Amino acid sequence: MEKNKNGTFSSFKKDVRKRILTGLLLILPIYVTYFVVKFLFGFIGGTLAPVIKKVLQFYSVAPPKSSLDEFIITFFGLILTFVALYFIGIFAANFVGRAIISYFENLLTKTPIIKNIYSSVKQIIHAVSLPGRQAFKRVVLVDFPKEGAKSIGFVTSDTQYNKEQKYITVFIPTTPNPTTGFLIFVPEDAVIDTTLTVEDAFKTLFSGGVLTPKDITAPWKTTHS
Repeated sequence: MEKNKNGTFSSFKKDVRKRILTGLLLILPIYVTYFVVKFLFGFIGGTLAPVIKKVLQFYSVAPPKSSLDEFIITFFGLILTFVALYFIGIFAANFVGRAIISYFENLLTKTPIIKNIYSSVKQIIHAVSLPGRQAFKRVVLVDFPKEGAKSIGFVTSDTQYNKEQKYITVFIPTTPNPTTGFLIFVPEDAVIDTTLTVEDAFKTLFSGGVLTPKDITAPWKTTHS
């Protein structure tokens, strides 16, 4: 009788744990998505929110008194931000706009310290956003942090050493935060091509390896120019 009770209780505990885990796996992605969207909404919409408040004060409109008022102002700030970006794009596309932007870019690129930051950020944004250009060209395996230990790496470009030996640049991200990592230069034959897409690689990194496909190596060595 005692064994029966223990067996029933153990089965009940396993069932409860399973249900809680199932609920967590369902709710957690929604929870994280909510906070990411909330952050982006507040960050982008909040950029022009102070301007909208100043305009309302100028026209003697009562300042926001509730969360709903703040939400409406942030929402309008979000819309105005995108409208402003649209017109900035139009302005930058015409002759006068290009001339003005070029003038200010020259000032920035000649200012100490600022020029290094501005040039680096601009190059990174162009590399990631321009159509037809991929920041991460291939997903490979590379010996890191020591020989025999394989890490996921993204081939980002290639270069030469002494104008003779060709090297490829490989970004090796950390997990579970792949926005940081290491940049190494290795010969082409030091990496192993994989069948992973960039999206598959990021899923593997974000999950700490839980979502790793069963077979990730390419069936043959791919040649690249």
